[in-house]
Amino acid sequence: MSKADLRQSLEKIQSPRILAVGDLMLDHYSWGEVNRISPEAPIPVMRVLQEDQRLGGAGNVVVNLSALGAEVLVCGVTGKDEIGDRIRKLLAENEVDPSGVIVSENYKSCLKHRMIAGQTHLLRMDIDPDPDILAPQKQLINFLEQRIPSCDAVVVSDYGKGLLSSATLKAIAACGKKHRIPIVGDPRRTKSYSIYQDFTLIKPNRKETEAAVGFALKDQNDALKAAEQLKTEVKLEYLVISLDQDGLLLFRSPEDYHFLEAETQEVFDVVGAGDMVSSILTFMLAGQANIEQAAYWAQLAASLEIQHVGVVSFSKNELLHRFDYGETSSKIMTTEKLLSTLPQELPIVFTNGYFDEISAGHLKFLHQLKTLKGFNVVAINSDRSIAKQKGQPPLLNERERALLLSTIEAVDRIIIFDDPDAGNLIRNIRPAIVVKGERFRKQQLPEQEAIQKTGAQLEYFPKY
Repeated sequence: MSKADLRQSLEKIQSPRILAVGDLMLDHYSWGEVNRISPEAPIPVMRVLQEDQRLGGAGNVVVNLSALGAEVLVCGVTGKDEIGDRIRKLLAENEVDPSGVIVSENYKSCLKHRMIAGQTHLLRMDIDPDPDILAPQKQLINFLEQRIPSCDAVVVSDYGKGLLSSATLKAIAACGKKHRIPIVGDPRRTKSYSIYQDFTLIKPNRKETEAAVGFALKDQNDALKAAEQLKTEVKLEYLVISLDQDGLLLFRSPEDYHFLEAETQEVFDVVGAGDMVSSILTFMLAGQANIEQAAYWAQLAASLEIQHVGVVSFSKNELLHRFDYGETSSKIMTTEKLLSTLPQELPIVFTNGYFDEISAGHLKFLHQLKTLKGFNVVAINSDRSIAKQKGQPPLLNERERALLLSTIEAVDRIIIFDDPDAGNLIRNIRPAIVVKGERFRKQQLPEQEAIQKTGAQLEYFPKY
């Protein structure tokens, strides 16, 4: 696969129609800090600083697919309770089709409450459905058989909470096979994967695979042995084993397989990586990518996921951005990612320019940013923007310029923009300080209106 083909395989996908089926959950996060041990028991006392609620389980897959730009339908069950109300509200906020969500009087909605201090998970508290209360299987099957034929792909996120019976899984597989629609399964932990017979692929993780085959996956040989065993037991086109920080295995046969290494040097949290893999595999197959392309993008997205604490989703642009720039600098990011990660505790300092003929003067100018004791954002004009304004492309392309500037200690973030000036960026970022070179002091700045509107302070650095 060429780099151009890989990039195009994701870039060309617009808005496939995907049905997400599975156990809907509410993820509640309590973020805080620990400074002492409880006098009541030898346990840490966490002072809660922030709380957040997100869709979890199959809901996390829904959010991932929605962020990628898919048209998402969701099928699952919630209880008639406060947790269920919150799940349905979050689904509405993500603009997904909730017509397949059944509200059941006796069903208890699922909650996972995580308590995190810094980057350390202290405790997770779960509320699960009563195993003796069965979800309305006939109603689920009727909905699935009606909707699957109109979809480009189906993803089944089975957390083993009692929602998906063998009969329901069989109906999904049969409907997908009949209408030639890819069915991707993220299976529950079980000793027999035969319940997923005739799925296009299933994606167990390391622990789920070990439970099914009865031995540990210590190395690649173990993973291949396990994959062959599972593929023999279950009629599938492909098997994907998610190996967290060790990447993933795409297996078609003992003669046709690929190990894809994780594209990251730091692992903060593997939570959500499995959901991300199944989400991307489904999105790519729905967009008619081949399985090798799908596996590549799934692993790249999972590598991004495990660099974050907690569960996050990524847009198509963010994945393409990581593809273009790699992990060489985490400072370089899209505007949308910057806006969602700006610190609250520091003033934002902003400057911009072509930086197309970088000199010692440019570097000295940027080094001065550290004197302002803020969070320093540097915006550089894209190649397209420079070519449009100067009539020719820059000597160094935008990737080379961004990577070079990212090595400067005083620079905290770098973004690349297409507009002729940075006015829109200033309006969106709302920096406390905008920095220009001394030579601009007596000139009318194209961003002047934006600077005045946001109330930013204008600083001039001396020319070198």
